[in-house]
Amino acid sequence: MPEIRRTIMNTFKDAQDCQMFVMILKQKWSEFDAELKDKFTVEIATDVSDPCKQTAVWTAQEVDDFKIVDEWTKSEVLPYRDKFAPKSFTFTCELDARFEFGGD
Repeated sequence: MPEIRRTIMNTFKDAQDCQMFVMILKQKWSEFDAELKDKFTVEIATDVSDPCKQTAVWTAQEVDDFKIVDEWTKSEVLPYRDKFAPKSFTFTCELDARFEFGGD
């Protein structure tokens, strides 16, 4: 089964709101404790050219894990994001190909 990815891109009204939300994300994700079947990765990043933009990328190996995390975020993350009311775009997909270059 291919990896399942979700990319969430948020644009906040200012850099302060963005950084506050990133701090909340770091706290909330550090508290995540649901039992999952396989590896699940969350990456949180702030745009280097626009500090008002933030992205989170989820990567799941199992559909059931993706569903568990999706339900958790609805109660634990989205209420905080909604308070900041950023412009938000979400893209969910299955990975078709991966290319890696360099290294050993």
